[in-house]
Amino acid sequence: MVKNMGEYSEILKHAINIAHEAGNYVRDSRSAGIHVDAKSAIDFVSDKDKISENMIRKAIKTKYPGHMFFGEESVFGETPEEEEHHILSFSDDNFVWVVDPIDGTVNYIRGFPQYVVSIAVIHKRKIVVGVIYDPVHEETFYAEIGCGAYMNGVRIHVSERKRPDEMILNTSIPTNSLETREKMVRLLPIIANKYQALRVWNCAAMSLAYVAAGKLDADYEAGIHLWDMAAGIIIVREAGGVVTQIDGSEIKLTSDNILASNGLNHNDIVSSLTSF
Repeated sequence: MVKNMGEYSEILKHAINIAHEAGNYVRDSRSAGIHVDAKSAIDFVSDKDKISENMIRKAIKTKYPGHMFFGEESVFGETPEEEEHHILSFSDDNFVWVVDPIDGTVNYIRGFPQYVVSIAVIHKRKIVVGVIYDPVHEETFYAEIGCGAYMNGVRIHVSERKRPDEMILNTSIPTNSLETREKMVRLLPIIANKYQALRVWNCAAMSLAYVAAGKLDADYEAGIHLWDMAAGIIIVREAGGVVTQIDGSEIKLTSDNILASNGLNHNDIVSSLTSF
């Protein structure tokens, strides 16, 4: 699927293989039953999340024993301050694999076909590789820095829609806190009344991949983590899109919100999201 692209092409190939192995396991093992634990009243984890993350971690450590690992389930329990400190500890010399073993866990638990495996690699504090694998539709979105974005071997680009009445935006209902959730819910009628359509998927990585492929025109998310968006950030950028925080400021590895779009109406979307 991946030809020799750039200096990170071997890492990209390994990330794709790992994502396929974990994603196919997650998809195929669902029928055997799922054990679910609550992270909070509005956030959950399944035994398949944990198994998927362990599979990915083992495959990374086998080939790249010196690389660091930053996965959702291994980091769970850290406070926001501890998580930020953890991310800021990444040095220029580190290769860091950022992993969401199942993004869209609640969708997965309930049988909605909107969940993915997301893997990104950070080097010199920059995201250099991103892979998002949708095992239900067998679609693999991936990018290497400076080499473009692809889906199943075909180059992808963001859409060219600019008029609000032509644009489809996507978001999620946050699970990190009820306060963040209430704030985002208040934005729904503002966006719905201005743009052609609004989707609410609660699968940030898939949503970002769809922006990169031109299926969606923008995606905005709040109350999320680096593992939710790292792969999507590089894939959107390599597809020609723009990625910032919701208020239009520079996106950082420690950001907890994101706005990704085709770039043609980005500032107008920022205005809509920050209008109250």
